[in-house]
Amino acid sequence: MKINKAELQTALEKVKPGLASKELIEQSTSFAFLGDRVVTYNDEISISHPIKGMEGMQGAITAKALYDFLARVKQEEIDLSLEKNQVVIKAGRSKAGLIFEQEVRLPIEEIGQIGKWKKLPEDFRDGLKLCHPCCSRDMSRPVLTCVNIVDDRIEAANSFQIIQYRMKKKLPGKGFLIPASAAKELVRYEIQELSLGESWGHFRTPNGTIFSCRTVEGGFPEIEAFLRMDGSEFSFPEAMKEALIRADVFARKESAADDPPVVTVRVKGGGLELSSKNEYGWFQEKMKTRHKEADFSFTVGIEFLISLFDKLQNCVITPEKIGFSGENWKHVIAVVSNEE
Repeated sequence: MKINKAELQTALEKVKPGLASKELIEQSTSFAFLGDRVVTYNDEISISHPIKGMEGMQGAITAKALYDFLARVKQEEIDLSLEKNQVVIKAGRSKAGLIFEQEVRLPIEEIGQIGKWKKLPEDFRDGLKLCHPCCSRDMSRPVLTCVNIVDDRIEAANSFQIIQYRMKKKLPGKGFLIPASAAKELVRYEIQELSLGESWGHFRTPNGTIFSCRTVEGGFPEIEAFLRMDGSEFSFPEAMKEALIRADVFARKESAADDPPVVTVRVKGGGLELSSKNEYGWFQEKMKTRHKEADFSFTVGIEFLISLFDKLQNCVITPEKIGFSGENWKHVIAVVSNEE
C-alpha cells in the first residue's frame, strides 16, 4: 500500500504523548493500528488519530523503530506491505522490516465507549493552561495533584498557592478532576469537544484526534474564602520582566522535568531580589521598588510571572498572602516574612 510519509508522521506525532517510557503494560511503547486509526495507551492517557491508506492494518509496531526510521526517510511516499510477522517498508532504494504483532493487546477497552460529544467553552484550554502548573506533586493528597473542572470554573491548588479561572460559559455536564500530568499534554491540542465517561474523559479536536485521560475520584476543597483579598496594593518594577527572563535560564531543571520552573521573590526595605537555581548554577538580581515598608517573600512558577507582565504589574498584599487577578482569573500565593 502506498502511504504519504508526511501524513503518517503527523498521525504518529499526534499520538506519541500516549506512549509509555517503559513497557510496564504490554505494547504500551508501541503504535497500535486499529482499522482507520493509530492508537497509543500508557494507563493514564490514550490518544488516537485517523490515518489514511492503512485501513486494513490491525496490529502493533514498536514505536521508536518506526518513528525514527520515518524521520530518516527522504521520499514523500513510502510503500508498506505485510509479510508474515512483519511490516516491510520500501522507500526509494531503502527497505526495512519491522516486527508486527497482529494481536493488539493494549487494554484499550478500559477507557469505555465514547458517548455523545458536547462542545467545550471556547476558553477551556486557556484556563487549563493557566491552572495546571499550580497543582501539587504530593501524592498523599491525590485531589490536589489534579485540576478541578466544574460549572464555569477551572481550579488548582498546592501547599502554597491557589488559582481559579472562570470560563465564559459553563462546562457541559458534570464536573471532573484530571491529573495535572494529563492536563499538561492535553493543552497542546486544539480540543473543542468533550465526552465524559465513568472514569475517563475524552476530548476531540477538529482534525479527529481523540485524547482520553483518566479522571480522579474525590472532592476538591472549597477555595472561595482563600481567594478573597483585602490588603494594600503593590507594584512590581518595570525592570522585573527582563530580569525574570534571565532568571528563567536557572529555573529549569533537567532532573525534574515534570516540575514547573519557579523563581523566588524577596521584597524588603524598598528593594526587590529575584533568585532561581538548578543543577547547573544559580541566579540573583536586585532592583528597587517604591514600597519602602513592604517585607515579604514568595515562590511562584516563573512562566506565570513572566506572562503576568503582559497584563498587569500590580497585586494585593496582606500579611499572609499575595493576590493576582485578571478579568476572569484569581491567583493567591502564601507569603512569608523575610525574618522567618
